[in-house]
Amino acid sequence: MFRCSAILLILCWGSIAAAQSDPKTDYKAAYLSGDFEKCEELTTKAIAVNPKDHAAYYFRASARVEIGFINHDSKQLRSGIEDARESLKIGGSSNVDYYLPYLLGMISLSVNEQKREFAETALEQSKNVLSRASITPEQRANIQYQRGTAHMVLSDMNAAVEEFQQAIKAFPKHIGSYMKMAECFEITGQSDKALAAFTSAIEAFPDSQLAYNNRGLFLQKQNKLPESLADLTKAIEIDKSFALAYTNRGYSYQKMGQLQTAEADFTKALSLETKNPIISSLRGSCRVLQGNAAGAIEDYTRAIQLDPRNYVAYADLGFAKFFSRDYAGAISSFDQSSKMNPEGMRFLNPWRIWARTLSGSTDGIAELVAASADKPEKDRDWIDEQVLFIGGKLSEKALVEFVSKEANPNMTKEQLESLKNGELCEAYFFIAELRSKVKDTANAEAFYKQVLLTKQTHLSAFRAAQFALNSFGG
Repeated sequence: MFRCSAILLILCWGSIAAAQSDPKTDYKAAYLSGDFEKCEELTTKAIAVNPKDHAAYYFRASARVEIGFINHDSKQLRSGIEDARESLKIGGSSNVDYYLPYLLGMISLSVNEQKREFAETALEQSKNVLSRASITPEQRANIQYQRGTAHMVLSDMNAAVEEFQQAIKAFPKHIGSYMKMAECFEITGQSDKALAAFTSAIEAFPDSQLAYNNRGLFLQKQNKLPESLADLTKAIEIDKSFALAYTNRGYSYQKMGQLQTAEADFTKALSLETKNPIISSLRGSCRVLQGNAAGAIEDYTRAIQLDPRNYVAYADLGFAKFFSRDYAGAISSFDQSSKMNPEGMRFLNPWRIWARTLSGSTDGIAELVAASADKPEKDRDWIDEQVLFIGGKLSEKALVEFVSKEANPNMTKEQLESLKNGELCEAYFFIAELRSKVKDTANAEAFYKQVLLTKQTHLSAFRAAQFALNSFGG
């Protein structure tokens, strides 16, 4: 569920000897501690004093690329790439390590802007670097790691695996290559090979909290939750301040239904990373599952304060407000989320209409219903059907009959069943809501109970039914 930021110097920091040692201006220490903003600030000051400080350019390049990588910020990535070029220009292209922020910057830019040529440029440049006779085994591994990542961006997983294998051969203690190789196998559905790669990493690095965390996360995705918990707990035993492991373990506990324990892990993670919006959102969702809408609202609000561009957090906040019957607040949050990502958040349209209906407002309802009603029937999807039902244009029978009509013939039996249950969950919920609004209490309750029987705990309709029935698990 989470991806660690690929700190460039984790693998090669020992080869950079030019960083200053004064603790007040130690940009190297700031970088290695993960305080990239501080590193950027300190390197900028150092460059102002000495415009020829190639190490400062290198560290600022690395910090800017990291910030751009984390925030998907192309402007920061480009600034980092320019700094990397400057460090090479001043310090000399013979310093192989100075290519690292350039390569990661180009690869990340390729992802951000969906332009293959940036990753291809990184591959070509790294090829030239690898041809040098003076390159050390560790430097070779670092460059091949970047090449492997570029191949992953270009969707050539076989080539990526080969690069990571070569990196490990050159420098057997290259933990990043073990992790990325396992990720390649995971992406291509080779679960056994992925698990073997993660296990090899642990055997090579028995004291690595990251290796245990990543295998634990993989096992979590495989729904092997007890095994996942064991690995994540081991990661925490190795490093009790490892926020990522607490976060991932919390999610494993949540999947197991141990919600109070999960929340405790999320709270611990937040105490270690107070400015992490993802952890705030995760704890908010965990609180919703326990019926604590007020606590969830606090968490989602905090997540938005930390990351105002997070349209998903706005949607989550809208649901939490809906659950607490603050329909005006729900409308505001749903509308903001939809405004930020109209197509990606189309699924909110039924909720936007229903929240307006419950609040007594008709503003915007007609336009939303018309957008679905005006489509040819053959082009309507499940979202359109829900909109038409809530808008009074479709019967209960027609809504339920639509379930799974849009199923892809290439879906497996399990995928078809999941789609059907998910759509039934939402259909039963909105049927229950309309029944409740006309005071058909007994039938409304029966449909809410049908929602819970679908066991689609990841859907907002399921959570809303829990609040309607005041029925929450442990």
